[in-house]
Amino acid sequence: MKINSVLIAGAGAIGLPTAETIFKADPGCISILAKGERFERYSKNGFWVNGEKLPLRLTEGEESDLIIVSCKFHHLKQVIEDIRPSVGKDTIILSLLNGISSEEIIGEKLGRERIPLAMIIGTDAHHENGQASYHRKGTIHFGDANGKNGEREEAVAEFFTRTGVEFKLEQNMRRSLWYKYMFNVGGNQTTAILRLPYAALQSKGNPGEIPEARILFEKGMREVITIANAEGIDLNEGDIESINQMLNVFNPDATTSMCQDVLAGRKTELEMFSLTMIELGKKHNIPVPINEIFYLQLKTIEQSQRP
Repeated sequence: MKINSVLIAGAGAIGLPTAETIFKADPGCISILAKGERFERYSKNGFWVNGEKLPLRLTEGEESDLIIVSCKFHHLKQVIEDIRPSVGKDTIILSLLNGISSEEIIGEKLGRERIPLAMIIGTDAHHENGQASYHRKGTIHFGDANGKNGEREEAVAEFFTRTGVEFKLEQNMRRSLWYKYMFNVGGNQTTAILRLPYAALQSKGNPGEIPEARILFEKGMREVITIANAEGIDLNEGDIESINQMLNVFNPDATTSMCQDVLAGRKTELEMFSLTMIELGKKHNIPVPINEIFYLQLKTIEQSQRP
């Protein structure tokens, strides 16, 4: 199994920097999914990353060896149907969406056997008006859901090595996915509600740090630890310290993806974060009051920003 073609489904803050890396290594192997209005818009405006225009090829659905899904959660249902013609017998799908449920949703429609668990962590990419910018692209983590990495995962690792994509092949990917989920539930929602950059959550002595915001961030993460433990995932307080250390290397002026959505008046991904936490809390009979408040606040923000 060798990957010679890759399709990016979602040309935003995650998809475009990843596409840039692959394109510069092998321009002929990569294409961007585009249909209808998006095809016309992408054809007219092109793709820009850190001020450089990339002549990325557009496709409406040719078969690909690897599909990287990097859309917003509320677009996932449509994207699944859009990529269906591109899925062949041996096509591998990597979902870089936030949250813990996209692989299951995609797998139900297109085959769970083709989908390792995956995420990207450590990125500070920003996307607005068709242009992506970043200081840190981040690292793609992936691995078999049951820790049994094989030919499928080895093919992705070989392709990423060949094209220069930063990656880490994980043996316990379920835990890693929940680790990032913990950061997103606390960090994305706190910064989106308060409309604050990463600086507010950092703890390295910058003037933009706000201890009260960091307390709220950590309270949200602790609720994830409780739910994760009930789901059989061994997150703990040491993971909060690890996330705080990682957060301190981020560009303090950058913002989380959810904060970007709120500032731009776009739909957020609250269904992946606070709503999922509320549903899991009910499943395990565990109260999640911080996430209940997060959900109500974000829902109010979305309603108030409707045209």
